[in-house]
Amino acid sequence: MKPPQAAAAFTAIALALLACAAFSQGASARTRATGVDDVQAPPPAQERLEPAPTELPRLDAAPTAAPTVAPRPLRDQPRIVSPPINRDSIAPREGASAVAVDRELRRLTRAAEAPRAVGSTVASAQAAWTLGLIYLHGAGVRRDPALAQRWFEQAARYGRQPLAFAGLAWCALDGCTGPPDAAAAARAIEALRPRYPARADFLQWVLLKRQTPLQIAKPGANQDQVLELPQRQLLERAAAAGDMHANIELGMDAVSREQFDQAAQYFRRAAPHSLAARQNLEQLALRGSSPIQPPASPTLSPAAAEALASARKYHRGQGVPANFVEAIRYYQLAAARGSVEAQRMLALISSRPIPGGGFNPAWMQQLAYVDVATVIPTVGVLGTTHLLHREPTPVFDLLPPFWRSQMAQVSR
Repeated sequence: MKPPQAAAAFTAIALALLACAAFSQGASARTRATGVDDVQAPPPAQERLEPAPTELPRLDAAPTAAPTVAPRPLRDQPRIVSPPINRDSIAPREGASAVAVDRELRRLTRAAEAPRAVGSTVASAQAAWTLGLIYLHGAGVRRDPALAQRWFEQAARYGRQPLAFAGLAWCALDGCTGPPDAAAAARAIEALRPRYPARADFLQWVLLKRQTPLQIAKPGANQDQVLELPQRQLLERAAAAGDMHANIELGMDAVSREQFDQAAQYFRRAAPHSLAARQNLEQLALRGSSPIQPPASPTLSPAAAEALASARKYHRGQGVPANFVEAIRYYQLAAARGSVEAQRMLALISSRPIPGGGFNPAWMQQLAYVDVATVIPTVGVLGTTHLLHREPTPVFDLLPPFWRSQMAQVSR
């Protein structure tokens, strides 16, 4: 090799050696700075960009610093944000009961949310329906009617659990998320009717009863003691088909008419599935065939009697223009002074407020001549009497036995 060529080759080799040494030093410096040993180079870009398996949901890319996020819900399915299942969400119970409630709530929530769309399978819809019943009644949890309605909506969404329409009808009647909505209740009742006509008839009766003025059944001296049951044919049809709530209502109506044998027949029909009906039978048995008399009212003080008389005067417009605000004020005064009749009247007045709250003038007018000295009847409201009982809601019997056992007592 000629000297110039040899010098050039030697120079090239030297430069190559220097470059390798520089690369090695840079890699060592990076290892010291990061504290991570050298690893194999990542696969080529085309391998990293292969599409994910089709069975997995596709997620939007997130910044590398952000935590992993769950898939977004389907756009046409509103997400239900249920309260966290913890000590605060579960109603105060003994230790073993609280553990059982917690375990069942978690199981139902998992079952409801298992598919991509809540309610799209029979199991999911059934779990959502049960969760709605639990939160509607506060069975072992804090009562949350708004959350109950959202679970009912999900349970009914794909038609996998038609009973959910009964829950939606009651929420519309009772106002789970706002003022009562008669139109929404009617739609839910008609959706329920093809599969459960008896319950649909009873809920239709409840709806119509709330829209029907009181009718007097016995004019004359007792006209304010016994009131006509509105839309009776609907109630009788539902009762004949086996609806428990319809039989209880007809039994209570029979008691108000002192038809105790007939009342017992109605209550016996409902008794196998209703604690309220069994308690009503006990009340009848305690009294035999004699009329049920209200408990004796304590002797009123002159001040209480005077306040009650003033309340009735303003309520009925006797000798003065009717003034419902003054009537309520005097009822409250009489109740504070020990008048049981005033307390009962105030309970009736508050049982049908106007949407958004406040007393209902039309309802006040209908109550003007109701004799609150008698315990029965209750003038058609879904309230209660001191002697006879209803179930808490028209869907309470559909609550599974475990959750019914979490209720403290039958609503009165």
